[in-house]
Amino acid sequence: MFNQEVLFEYLSSPEGINKIIVGIIIVGAINAIFITFSVRSTYGAAKIEREKLKNQQAKIDRLSPTKQE
Repeated sequence: MFNQEVLFEYLSSPEGINKIIVGIIIVGAINAIFITFSVRSTYGAAKIEREKLKNQQAKIDRLSPTKQE
């Protein structure tokens, strides 16, 4: 398929090393984007659920008779 020696020589050259570094940076950036999206969506879902529970509790508090002494 590929001559491994030629490929190794190319990757060892400054141009090849630059391409490897750019590839690592791109993969890292994509990974960071996915992690950020995951954290935001998880936090957002928890925040929405907390608001729903707060609204439900407010409705229960309004409908429940309060004791007046």
